[in-house]
Amino acid sequence: MKRFTVRLLILGGLFLALSYSLQLFSLPFWPEFLTSHAQGPEIKKFFVFDAHMHPMSAAYRGGWNIGDSADPQFSLSMARQGGLGAVFVNTSIDEFYAFNHIAVKEILRQFNHVYGQIAMYPDQIGMARNAQEVRELQKQGKLAVILSISGGSAIESDLTVLPMLHRLGLRLISPMHFYENSIGDVGTSTKNNGMGSGLTPFGRDFVAEMNRLGIVIDLAHASEQTSRDIIEASTQPVINSHVAARGVLDRTGNWSDEMMRVLARKGGVICVPTGLPQRVSRAFSEKYPGRGVPRSRITGTGPLLYTGDPSQIYDFINERNQENELRLEAQRRERYPDIPPLSDYIEHVDYMVKVMGVDHVGISSDWGYPKALVKGIENAGEYQNIAQALLRRGYSDEDVAKIMGGNVLRFFDEVVKTAPKLTN
Repeated sequence: MKRFTVRLLILGGLFLALSYSLQLFSLPFWPEFLTSHAQGPEIKKFFVFDAHMHPMSAAYRGGWNIGDSADPQFSLSMARQGGLGAVFVNTSIDEFYAFNHIAVKEILRQFNHVYGQIAMYPDQIGMARNAQEVRELQKQGKLAVILSISGGSAIESDLTVLPMLHRLGLRLISPMHFYENSIGDVGTSTKNNGMGSGLTPFGRDFVAEMNRLGIVIDLAHASEQTSRDIIEASTQPVINSHVAARGVLDRTGNWSDEMMRVLARKGGVICVPTGLPQRVSRAFSEKYPGRGVPRSRITGTGPLLYTGDPSQIYDFINERNQENELRLEAQRRERYPDIPPLSDYIEHVDYMVKVMGVDHVGISSDWGYPKALVKGIENAGEYQNIAQALLRRGYSDEDVAKIMGGNVLRFFDEVVKTAPKLTN
C-alpha cells in the first residue's frame, strides 16, 4: 500500500509538472508576436502585422467609420477576432490628384480622416510611429495604425513635403503606383525588355531623404530596374508589401527568385497579399488576366487633366469614386465563384521562405477596395487561418510568429532606428 501511494504521488507530481509546462507553452514567449490562444484549446492566436491595407481610405471614400460593418473586409471587431495588431494603413493617392496639383491637399485630407477615426475609437486604436509604440499599443489591447502612402507622385516632386508628413506620422511610401513618375518606372512597363527604366536623379534624392527621415520604402508596383536601383541606393532595408512569387506563378508583377534574394540580402521583407488572387492562382490569373495598362481609379484610361470648374473638382472626384466602387463591386461578384483556395496562397509563402529564408517573409491583404479574395482569408477576422495552415505544413510556432507579423515589426524597427536623429 505504501509503495502504491508513493507511485501515485510521483505520477501526480509528473502530471502537475506536465500541466504547468503546457500552460507555460501557451503563454506568449514572444510578447510582440504571439498572444494567448483564443479560438479553442488547440489553436493559438498570433500577432498580425498587415503590411498593406486601405481600410481608412475605404471609410474616407464611403463615408463610414471603421468601427461600423459597412466594409465586408474590415472592421475593428473583425480585426480583434483575427489578431490584427498593427497595420500600414494606405492613403491611396491616385495620380489624378498629382496631375491636377491637389495631391498634397488630398494627403492632408486623408490623414485628417485617420486622426478623426483614432479620436472616435481611442480605446481600440492608436497611432504608431515606431516599433516600440506598436508594442505599447499591443499591451493596451489596441490596434497600431501606421500612416503610409501609395504612390510617390503624391508629394508632387517636392521633397520639402516629406519632413512635414513625417511629423504627422508618415512612415511608408511606395514610390510608384499605377503610372511612371518623376521617381521611377512601374512594374507594368514594357521598356528595357519588361524590366522598365530605373531610378531617376530626383528618385535618388527621394531615396536619400526617405532614409534620412526613417520612412520605409515600399517597392510594390515598381519596375524591376527601379527596384534594383532603390535597393542599391538605400542605406536601409526596403519592403515589397504586396507581391507573389514568379517561381510559383509566372505573371507580370510577380518577383523572380533573384529579385527576392537581392532584397533579402539587404535585410528586407516581402509580403504576399491575400486580396490579389490573380497574383497567387494560375487558374484565376488565366481567367482574369488583368488590365496590363495604367489606369486611374478616377478617370480610368481617360485623360488625367480636369478641365471643369475648379470649385467642383471634389464633386467630380466623389462621383467618379462612386462609379468606380460600383464597377469593382460588380467585378467582385462576377469573380467570387472562382476565388482560389488558401492553399494557393500558402504555396507562395512557402516558396518565398525556401528562396529567402523565414526571416524575410510576411503577409498583407490589400483590402479596402471591393475585389476578389482568397478562400479562408476573406476578411480581417480570418488572419489566423493563415497561421493554422502554416502550422499544419510543419512550421514551428516561432517561424509562424515571424511570418504573421514579427518580421515586418523587426524590419520597421530597423528602418526607424537607423535614421539619423532629426534636428529640424
